Amino acid sequence: MKDLLRYFWLLSIAVLATGPATLAETPAMSFSYEDWQDVLQEYVDDKGLVDYRRLDTDRAALGRFLEEIETQGPRSTPELFPDRQEQLAYYINAYNALVFKGVLGLGPDADTVWGITKTGYGFFARMKMDLDQRLTSLKKLEDVDIREGFEDPRIHAALNCASVGCPRLPQQPFLPETLDEQLDAAMQEFVGEERNCSVDREAGTATLSKIFDWFREDFESFEAKQPGSQGRLIDYINRYRSANAQIPTDLKINFSTYDKSLNHQ
Repeated sequence: MKDLLRYFWLLSIAVLATGPATLAETPAMSFSYEDWQDVLQEYVDDKGLVDYRRLDTDRAALGRFLEEIETQGPRSTPELFPDRQEQLAYYINAYNALVFKGVLGLGPDADTVWGITKTGYGFFARMKMDLDQRLTSLKKLEDVDIREGFEDPRIHAALNCASVGCPRLPQQPFLPETLDEQLDAAMQEFVGEERNCSVDREAGTATLSKIFDWFREDFESFEAKQPGSQGRLIDYINRYRSANAQIPTDLKINFSTYDKSLNHQ
């Protein structure tokens, strides 16, 4: 009996000694963006234009990533997306990848995703996409999952709808560990481009991207919650412009015509 008790005592000591080390050696589960990164680096140039024709001939990496986002996501596999950064990065990358899928579905020689009427209804609302083990649309993904879900206007400088008027598509995915820095940089770049924010002091006007018109409520609602801010659209834009490029808040605001031609190389 003493020998048996001694055996169990030694066994318990061994379990306690090895248990934490075994747990520490178990790698944390994470969602991979390697295939999406390969697609962006191979088919997107430094201007954010896409070689859809060449991508159409070799869809392997894109196909693998689409399969991943079809079967995994914050709803179906929440253990892979434990926090806000993981979830938002997933949705931004998923949106941009699904746009690629949609463009290839139209055919690589398409000249726009907005259709003959230029409303984009067929592409963004009617076309159904598999995502996270459910059917959705690009419009629902943007409006419900991303805009309502996170209330972060910086996403408007990260989502790319395959149009020349969109923010520049980067050559790397948005990653959870660097997401805030990437979103800040994207918005800084977007508002720093003359095509998106230009000032005519003599005319007393500021001409902004149509994106600021379509989603004005997002920008102003966010800005209104910031300490000391008056909640104006220009206040939000100035937050991301350099100190010597601030836009006067008393200028009349105009919005430019959105370039809906396809962002192909």
